[in-house]
Formats: sequence, structure tokens, C-alpha cells
Amino acid sequence: MIAVKTVMTTIRFPDELYQQIKAAAKNQHTSINQLVVQSVQQSLRGVGTASLENQLVINQIIQPAAILPKSGLIKVNGIYYRYLTENNDPILDDTAYVVIAATGNILTIRAIKK
Repeated sequence: MIAVKTVMTTIRFPDELYQQIKAAAKNQHTSINQLVVQSVQQSLRGVGTASLENQLVINQIIQPAAILPKSGLIKVNGIYYRYLTENNDPILDDTAYVVIAATGNILTIRAIKK
């Protein structure tokens, strides 16, 4: 694993915005920090440059039945994609996943902790 240097900073959010961020992070099964980092990264890539795949599949919850480990495919919104797990972990049969990235026809998924 490659170590990524991080810097700690303080950001002040209006309370209403913070509550929205907190709820979004909970819905996406991620931390507030990770949500903010991903949002800033996407913003810096340019507004309106997100691919159609990103718009349609990012943050989708995938039930175990839609993941086909033997074929390496995953069904999202009626379309089959190839997938990778966030840390190259094996697929857990009884676990739902969330789509965290889309690159072409390959989706990166993260297990939703119970």
C-alpha cells in the first residue's frame, strides 16, 4: 500500500450545511472526512465533466444478488459492469456494497459495514 501524506486543517461549515454533509456521509456509508475529500476532488476536476456512468452509478447501493463473483460482473441499474473492490477484498456473500467510483465500464465498490 502506498502511503499518502495528509494534512489536517479546520473548516467551518454553517450548521445546516454540516447536518446535510453528515446525513450524506451516513447514507453513503462513509466518513464525513472521506465525503468532503471526494467532493473537493470531484469539484477540482471541473464542473460538468463527470461521465454519464459516474452520474448514474456513484453511490448506488448494490445488493448481494446483483454481484456475480464468478464472472466478475455486477448489475447496476439493469446494466452489467466489471467491478473491483476498494481494497481488493473478496466479495462477501451476505453484504451489500456501495459504488464509490466508475472508470469506463469498471466500478469500484465498498462493502457496507453492518
